[in-house]
Amino acid sequence: MCIALLTFQLHHRNHLNVAIIKVDSVKLHILTLMTLAAACVLTGCGGGGSSTVITPPTTTTTDMGTLATFADTNSYTIKNASSSMALGISAQSQTAGANVVQESTSATDTQWHFIPMNNSQYNIENMLTHQVLGVSGASIATGAQVVQYADNGASDHIWQFYLLSDNNYLIKNVKSGDYLEDANSGATSSATIDQGARSSSTTGCTCQEWALTSGAAAYSSPATVSVSYSSTSDSSAIGIHDPSMVKAGSLYDLFSTHGAIHAHQSNDRATFSDDGYALASLPSWTNTYTGSSGDLWAPDASYHSASSNPYWLYYAASTFGSTNSAIGLATSSSGVPGTFIDSGAAIYTSANCPGSNAIDPSSVVDTAGKAWMVFGSWSSGIQIVPVNNTTGIPTGAACTQLAYHPSGTGIEGAYVYPHGGYYYLFASIDSCCAGTTSTYRIIVGRSSSVNGPYTDRGGVALTAGGGTIVLSAHDNVNGPGGQTVLKDTTGDILVYHYYDGNNNGYPAVGFNLLGWTSDGWPYVQ
Repeated sequence: MCIALLTFQLHHRNHLNVAIIKVDSVKLHILTLMTLAAACVLTGCGGGGSSTVITPPTTTTTDMGTLATFADTNSYTIKNASSSMALGISAQSQTAGANVVQESTSATDTQWHFIPMNNSQYNIENMLTHQVLGVSGASIATGAQVVQYADNGASDHIWQFYLLSDNNYLIKNVKSGDYLEDANSGATSSATIDQGARSSSTTGCTCQEWALTSGAAAYSSPATVSVSYSSTSDSSAIGIHDPSMVKAGSLYDLFSTHGAIHAHQSNDRATFSDDGYALASLPSWTNTYTGSSGDLWAPDASYHSASSNPYWLYYAASTFGSTNSAIGLATSSSGVPGTFIDSGAAIYTSANCPGSNAIDPSSVVDTAGKAWMVFGSWSSGIQIVPVNNTTGIPTGAACTQLAYHPSGTGIEGAYVYPHGGYYYLFASIDSCCAGTTSTYRIIVGRSSSVNGPYTDRGGVALTAGGGTIVLSAHDNVNGPGGQTVLKDTTGDILVYHYYDGNNNGYPAVGFNLLGWTSDGWPYVQ
């Protein structure tokens, strides 16, 4: 009878109501299962005649963790607590949509960088492929495969981290509300990495827990650069935005947003003096577009040997958030700040390319020697038009779109750079101009033709939100963007602005040497 009573209790331990059991045709009426336990004690259940008290188990609650934040200085290895294997990319593939897998922690694709996206949310960037962690088809379904994809601002690319009591982390997809997991606690590289639900009333699976180990610096720091300001040209010392640099003889001329285009010179690319403004005077025609603010934007300095005034300086006249915009052009025979003479009128407006925003211009000369102007901003994408080789003025031909990102992230400040038989389109995506909370980052795509189509390293068209990350926030470098590239004797120099976390978010200029992979893609050295 003891065996019968214990069996009943084990199979019905959650039922504490009145129960009736038939043993040897005798009905035993009991009030609760605790009465059964007591009966077992009285009859000496258990080995050796000793008594055993059976206690009903208590319900446990999953540890859901505490929302955590991370510094973006270093990369991390993300290791599964169940399998002890690290997160990586299937076959180290560069293809967008390749499955995320688990593998040996020594593999080359197991380093990840957490890009802050505000509110303790992150993009998770793979440091081999420079694509980000997402969910196949942006699915919210439990069990959907986790993949890598272009950093196009899709909501399935946003993740949060929750610190558990055992010092592991849950990694939660913000769109679906599910958690990164090694499905079924697979112990091999063939195990599926997907997103799974997590119960709040039962013990959680360690297949959803991840150990994070900090590794090497995510990116090299920019070169040390000092820029001086004089009270005569910039009493507020507003720093560097949208930098462009051209080399005139042995001097580096650095131009940036604001006023009649800020100008600085250096003979060593390290210490820049303040040389006032690039333009000899502020063009009065710009008042129509700037609201008479006298504030001009996004200069692009370039050299054109076919022109009698070979130094060209494109710039934009607009106000923040407006599409009432125009592009101007000033030229100089020497490139010296203060010697640039304006053309006297807008050379291009948004009306010339319907639906566009005529800001952020830049110049490129193709391999046949033909000059082009690239421009465009944010929700309207990036455009290109041919220009006269000697004057720099657009020829009147129709514009062609080169890149487009969803309006929630946008794309702007494009710069096209010829290298090794390709044209590389560098651009800034996401949110600028908010100091240390700026989420700007630099992406790239390439084409065999100057006017496209451009695709990223993963095969995604830049007109469809593509773009391989070149540089994202790290350490004190917040919101890097507004980039150009200078070919110098020491190599190809990425020139950009960032918000310095070591100086209260002050806008600073960054220089990094670009390297090129064996298959021809740029990376920050």
